Amino acid sequence: MLLFPRPEDMKDIYRDPNCNTKAEFYGTGALGPPSLFTTLDGERHRKLRKALGGSQWTIGSLKNTWEPRIDELIVLFTEKMSDSAENQQEIVLCDKVAEFAADVLTMMAFTEPWGFVRHGRDERDFLRSWRAGLNYFGLAGRWKSFCDHILKSPTLSPYFLPSTRDTHGMGYLAFHADQQVSQREKEMEQSNGNFTMKNPDLLQYCLDARYSDGSPLTPVERRAHVTLLIQAGADSTGTGLGSTLRFLLTHPSSMQRARSEIESAEKASKLSRPIRYEESRKHLPYFGACIKESLRLNPPAPNLFARVTPAGGKRVGGVSVPAGAEITTNAFVVQRDPELYGPDPEAFRPERWLDPGREGEMDAATFIFGMGPRVCLGKDVAYMEIWKLLPEIIRNLDLELTIVTLRALLMQAKALGAVLYPFNRHLMLLTYQAV
Repeated sequence: MLLFPRPEDMKDIYRDPNCNTKAEFYGTGALGPPSLFTTLDGERHRKLRKALGGSQWTIGSLKNTWEPRIDELIVLFTEKMSDSAENQQEIVLCDKVAEFAADVLTMMAFTEPWGFVRHGRDERDFLRSWRAGLNYFGLAGRWKSFCDHILKSPTLSPYFLPSTRDTHGMGYLAFHADQQVSQREKEMEQSNGNFTMKNPDLLQYCLDARYSDGSPLTPVERRAHVTLLIQAGADSTGTGLGSTLRFLLTHPSSMQRARSEIESAEKASKLSRPIRYEESRKHLPYFGACIKESLRLNPPAPNLFARVTPAGGKRVGGVSVPAGAEITTNAFVVQRDPELYGPDPEAFRPERWLDPGREGEMDAATFIFGMGPRVCLGKDVAYMEIWKLLPEIIRNLDLELTIVTLRALLMQAKALGAVLYPFNRHLMLLTYQAV
């Protein structure tokens, strides 16, 4: 596998429609049935994307259909956090924002959220299960024998892969998706063709999706894509939310400037309660710069999104690469390029995004959600969550970073059954700011 570290190389790898075949890393089966994310063949992916894509994923549609529902969850979230703060209850805020993201996505998938926010817990152990499962995904992608002889074995695979018989985690998500698909299909059949939804959820889009020849998605494809948004977006969006809070808390001057910007916009009656997405993007430029800088330094999914070069090979960054080679780049690397981001690429400096002469170029090099034909279908959902929830947290809550010993962090990670991610394990909410 060849890794190209420069931002200008990304277009050669990801924007070329002839270089749209994914590497075998994604075809292990560790993430369930083939989906938009795991389908290797570029043409197969194009057909799936055409069947499932549409205006429902645009920011304009999301504002009309889902933003009011997200607002309801934000109000509930701030109420729960204020209750905890008034009771002087320390909480791991990064876990709570991940639970918020999971609630948004289960709501968008099945109309009603699972209740992460309302119940103040990791429902059905979903997030812990997902984080723990990443270890197996990494192992399957790097150790071919593990994939070929264990994950594909009817006898051994049940010990490593989730099952619809599970009462928690990824297996329960698959079971719940199966139940919801069957129930919705029954409702549609009983309606004699008159079934309608005011705001169709992802489940309905999967049932209504058609290929170019008019054929529907198979039952396996329906389930895979109903759960895909949740799998891809819950923990990663939570990581983006949590890392932004961490950077602000460890850079008090940036936190103060962001808070002052929110207060000034509020005094000028430019912000609703909760803040609308378009208000956050338009009236909070510095806060937006803080978000972009956080996602630049701590990309939520710093994977190796490898592609396979087409027949005849291709040139990438002036280098001739033969056919069949795996080529990739990495967000953690390209988003630290000193020629683009300046002599201090490791520093948290949101002001770099306020330079109108450089912002467009830096935006074009952002690799958080991929790019090209396989860019993340739900990226605007993630942006909406981040740009709406974070200003509400800052305007309503006083936050303080609690320093935890490494031993305590290791014990907490062990209790969660997950690998240790220090960036996202030690944010505590301490006091409530009355507004």
